[in-house]
Amino acid sequence: MKTSIFLEKLQEELGESQTLHLETRLKELENYDSISFLSIIAFVDENFNRQIDTDQFKDMETISDLVTIIGKENFEDK
Repeated sequence: MKTSIFLEKLQEELGESQTLHLETRLKELENYDSISFLSIIAFVDENFNRQIDTDQFKDMETISDLVTIIGKENFEDK
């Protein structure tokens, strides 16, 4: 998946009005809460067939961290 498409889909999934970037800090998002946590887990599972370990999620600060957890090999560009 292209990173730009991933960011657009993630933005839509989280219901964010601001454009997301790899440097975006998840906890600073307006709509970020426990429901967002579950939405991200479901989004990653559905789009990448990958399950996120809760310990990995706790250490995740930026969208770039999420990309690293998913696996950069799953992205066509930066």
